[in-house]
Amino acid sequence: MQTTLMADYWHEETTIAEIHDAYDKGTLTAKNLVLYYLNRIALWDQDGPSINAVSDINPDAIPIAKALDKERENHGRKGALHGIPILLKENIGTVDKLPTPAGSIALENWRSNEDAFLVKQLREAGAIILGKTNMTELAHRIGTDMPENYSSRGGYVLCPYGTQFDVGGSSTGSAAAVAANFAPVSIGTDTSGSLLNPATRNSLVTIKPTIGLVSRTGIIPLSYAQDAAGPMTQTVTDAAHLLGTIAGKDPQDEETKTQPLKIPNYVESLHSDGLQGKRIGVFRDYQPSMSDQIDPSLFEETIVTVKDLGATLVDAVSIPAINRRDSDAVVSYECRHSLNNFFARARPSTGFRSFDAFLQSYEDHAYLHKYGYDRLRIRTAVENSLSNASYLTQKLRDEGLDDPQSLENVLFNQNLDAILFPSSSSSYDVAARAGLPSIAVPAGYHENGRPFGITFTGQAFSEETLFQIAFAYEQATMHRKKPGITQ
Repeated sequence: MQTTLMADYWHEETTIAEIHDAYDKGTLTAKNLVLYYLNRIALWDQDGPSINAVSDINPDAIPIAKALDKERENHGRKGALHGIPILLKENIGTVDKLPTPAGSIALENWRSNEDAFLVKQLREAGAIILGKTNMTELAHRIGTDMPENYSSRGGYVLCPYGTQFDVGGSSTGSAAAVAANFAPVSIGTDTSGSLLNPATRNSLVTIKPTIGLVSRTGIIPLSYAQDAAGPMTQTVTDAAHLLGTIAGKDPQDEETKTQPLKIPNYVESLHSDGLQGKRIGVFRDYQPSMSDQIDPSLFEETIVTVKDLGATLVDAVSIPAINRRDSDAVVSYECRHSLNNFFARARPSTGFRSFDAFLQSYEDHAYLHKYGYDRLRIRTAVENSLSNASYLTQKLRDEGLDDPQSLENVLFNQNLDAILFPSSSSSYDVAARAGLPSIAVPAGYHENGRPFGITFTGQAFSEETLFQIAFAYEQATMHRKKPGITQ
């Protein structure tokens, strides 16, 4: 069998379907595909513009790829992701030679004693864990002044579309790596915009799923109510492939018991007329602080396109809750409690018996933390957090109980399939608090070349509808372009 080092695809972006097609034709092997991405990481991530998206390479990636090549030859395709290299955000636990440090020097040598539930699903589908990606430290910025693209362990991640542009956080490396074609797909996590924000800033597709569709077991937590994991890809179809693989019920994650009886085949639901007959609300009341991400002319073009593709527009919708910035947000109450549970389960392998011991390590080694750790200390200072009256009240509001201003009730009361937002910043916080799904898709570029993206947010477990909407828009516009500095 004649194969090449991805010669036909050199410097080209490649989808999951195209990779499978090359495997089936015998023009590519998983081993050579892994070598191709390792070469790109060497040239552009660790050298050249030094994007610094990839924090750790799996030393077993090549032998795993060779074994999968042999399995394909002898028995055929193992699963939907057979031989597909994938990068994981470094707060996702794996049982291999890769650490799970969550961007923290204090955890830089910690290795999980089990695969995260979603990692087990990826391995069962035949995926190759290529490595892990840098992230904003502990996923919510340790210091008040810490930029989103920084962690004390990994340093700064740069945007492939221009090192002067904000790359977003906290799934910083997961986004930059896929944008720069260091892997075809990656997995990031989200508590309040950590998938959507970097996706729109890196001209990518992502879907932040409904809380409960994807298990959080094995992921270093921040919030019981808002933590989610999801795909970061160059196309809607690849995002559908990936979400369909990692979705599923997990006995250790109670939220997954709220799933529908059957998870749809998201890929089979993708059609170019997916916007036909959909009822889409248009959100225009974004805050001035978000203006750096929003291009009014590009957004107007998007609205026209959505209408031309057959959608009924409700222009504009009002979401009063979106402008409500609660000082007593649920995450602030759940952070300490969830991390204490993590350290209790993981000890003694992390070296910390509790969150307090972990925080003490920041105080003992303050010189290692360029931006301080005041935000971490303040956000975890609430005692008896899950019985706090303010916390319980906020939980009720986030669930939409007796709150007509909530996003969930606006979607339901106006019979909307989705609400269209310019960029992610105008939507991610309120959608995250409600646990609702959102999909981001590229929508063009600012005059200076900075990516512009849009977000569609829908009702709980409406991922199939969101994929239909996003696919129709993507196929009609094909806005995404490769970044210039990593070609």
